[in-house]
Amino acid sequence: MRRNSLWVKLLLYQSISMIIMVFSIGFILLNSLNLQNIAYERFQEEHYFQELQTDLSEIQKPLQDYLTGWSSSSLARLLFLMETIREKIPEERPILPDETELMKREVYFLIDAYLARVNNIIEQKRGRKVLEYTANYEESIKLYSHISARINSISLSGFRFQLKEYRGFLDLFRKIQYQNLLLVVIATFFAYALLLQMGQNITTPMFDLSQMAGKLSDGNFDVPDLHFRSINEVEQVASAFNQMKKSIHHYINELKKQKEMEQQIMTERVRNLKMEQLLKRMELYTMQAQMNPHFLFNTINTGVQLAIVEEADKTAEFMENLAKLFRYNIREKKFFVPLRHEVEGLKTYYNILKIRFPKTLKLVLDYDEGLLDRFSCPNMILQPLVENSVLHAFKKKNHTGTIMVRIVYEEPVLVISVKDDGVGISENLVKDLLTPHSRDYQLGPKVMGLENVIQRCYFLYPEHDDAIDIKTTQGEGTEIIIRLHTEVEPCIE
Repeated sequence: MRRNSLWVKLLLYQSISMIIMVFSIGFILLNSLNLQNIAYERFQEEHYFQELQTDLSEIQKPLQDYLTGWSSSSLARLLFLMETIREKIPEERPILPDETELMKREVYFLIDAYLARVNNIIEQKRGRKVLEYTANYEESIKLYSHISARINSISLSGFRFQLKEYRGFLDLFRKIQYQNLLLVVIATFFAYALLLQMGQNITTPMFDLSQMAGKLSDGNFDVPDLHFRSINEVEQVASAFNQMKKSIHHYINELKKQKEMEQQIMTERVRNLKMEQLLKRMELYTMQAQMNPHFLFNTINTGVQLAIVEEADKTAEFMENLAKLFRYNIREKKFFVPLRHEVEGLKTYYNILKIRFPKTLKLVLDYDEGLLDRFSCPNMILQPLVENSVLHAFKKKNHTGTIMVRIVYEEPVLVISVKDDGVGISENLVKDLLTPHSRDYQLGPKVMGLENVIQRCYFLYPEHDDAIDIKTTQGEGTEIIIRLHTEVEPCIE
């Protein structure tokens, strides 16, 4: 990856901006946490003495209840509060050169004295010394008031000190906020400057390219090439654009040179097409001349009448079916015919085959009568498939050969199947048969009818590979399946 790549520059600029932003945010967070810790420590001491004062005030109620009513629950509550206070006050009380610390030390000793006096009151109450515990109770109230006053003094002194520190905290915090604001402004300005520079490196060349494209669209290919220093991707686009301009100019010149040659070639192609059409017409006329339909029908009808006169019923039936078959084959000149016409033609063909193979050939037709008038199919597809089975499937079979023609509608596909129980077809031959061939390809005269049907299916439905399929097993038979997609227009042109 080159250093001048757009991706590298974007990654670098984004990383620098993110580092500055993360540093400034982290700096703000660190200083805020430090200020919070200092404030928490200061207010924690205040909270501690407030709890002590609360616990001392709670002693008065159970003490008074115990002195007036001998309540065991009041005594238990009193002893619990006294033990709680002893656990909260520190045992070590060093002398420090600080007025507030000395006041705290004094409060601790006063609390010790207060708890000792309360303990004496409890003992005197148990000894029923009324005068003594009454006097001590009054003194304990005075001592409690003195302790509360000293705690209030400590709280007031601490609050004044904290207020002074808090002002310093505010000044420091404002200073930090200004510094962070400055960092954010610098980072934003730096990122905007990098973005502006990158935008200029991209937009300026793109503007020049658009100007050149406009000139090229007007047919002016004499504009000079673009050369500028920018990021790799833009330089590559400019280089490709210059090359494209040269290629288009060269291509247009070549088109101009070849225009006259192409016109000559097109003229020659038109001449060749006209000649090819003329040859095809002559070929069609030749084929029609070889078999005059009127002469053929008249000849067959004469044979039918002769067979009737001679009382040859089978010969008359054969000649009549042959006339129907020829009439059908010659009459239907369309690419697609009604399915009923195709089935009727197959029945006529089978009637002729029954005379030749009265006991060794059986044709089974399986279809829904409603399909015959509902759908159309390519002309002459059933007879060639049945004929192929008759000629090739039963050569080595001694038993009766069966050909089943089945027509079903599997929406939206009309499936036509011709299946025999003959000798089967080799895999190589199946592969050759299912390969689309050019118009002049010939596989062999023995399979010309089957190949003709296959190639017509490919021609009519070029977008569907499943239009024709062959399933075969050696020694068991062959099934040829034609799938006509009824929702697709066949390719007739």
